[in-house]
Amino acid sequence: MEAKPVSKELVLSAIAPRSPESHKGTYGKVLALCGCTQYRGAAALSVLGALRAGAGLVTLAAPECVCAAVAPRVMEATFLPDIPGRAVEAVLADPHAVLLAGCGKQPTPAVAAEMAWALDTAKGIKVLDAGGLSSLAGPACQQALAEAAASGALIVTPHPGEMARLTGASVEEIEADRPAAAMEFARDTGAVVVLKGHRTLTACPDGRIWVNTTGNAGLARGGSGDVLAGIIAGLAAQGLSAEMAAVCGVWLHGEAADRCAARLSMQCMLPGDILADLAAFFRENGR
Repeated sequence: MEAKPVSKELVLSAIAPRSPESHKGTYGKVLALCGCTQYRGAAALSVLGALRAGAGLVTLAAPECVCAAVAPRVMEATFLPDIPGRAVEAVLADPHAVLLAGCGKQPTPAVAAEMAWALDTAKGIKVLDAGGLSSLAGPACQQALAEAAASGALIVTPHPGEMARLTGASVEEIEADRPAAAMEFARDTGAVVVLKGHRTLTACPDGRIWVNTTGNAGLARGGSGDVLAGIIAGLAAQGLSAEMAAVCGVWLHGEAADRCAARLSMQCMLPGDILADLAAFFRENGR
């Protein structure tokens, strides 16, 4: 099946203007299971991405040291340092809450167990990224993701190296036919697959595939994927389907990056910088 290009018109049709009578509950909840001692910034970037995308309430569930590092930077978030715990479980049990997991995690057995617990507990849309996704690589990976997708929509956001680990193929094999790799993994797992890279692809289990037309090499920095995962989760929290949250999130991330490159240059722009340009896009388009 030929990949469909994503357009500005499609994105704006999926994201409605805000009602003057709305409240924070109107725009959903995100539970971010992100960050570790070494990657505290990833937690901040993912939470900021979800907030800037418009989510009504974003909670970071992370070790105390991560929460303490993120809190001064992101005063709009709430924090749960008890993982796993009843408070975290209560949020995940809400079918309207979105799980954002894996940003700033390392692929260790402990993280694999944490991700498996979260995927099993979460009742809403699940966005799995970075170390959390890589931690599930191995012979049982596809079965674990298929089980997670069966209990609620699942979005995975691998770059080519992570896709290679998930499938057992080489990076060269993945890059040789990116659409086939993304579609096969989507069909095998039932997940919406965001295969990152130049012209990021979003593949759906039913065979539909989208190609992104925005973005630039200024995104080739650690942290860009954390912002993207947060944006996707924030859109899903507002009621977009897993497919549309992924498709629109990728386009918006790239559009903001293109604006940021024009403002700061591809050489100097940082992942956190693009959030101001995301805000500018929404402002110009009445969102």
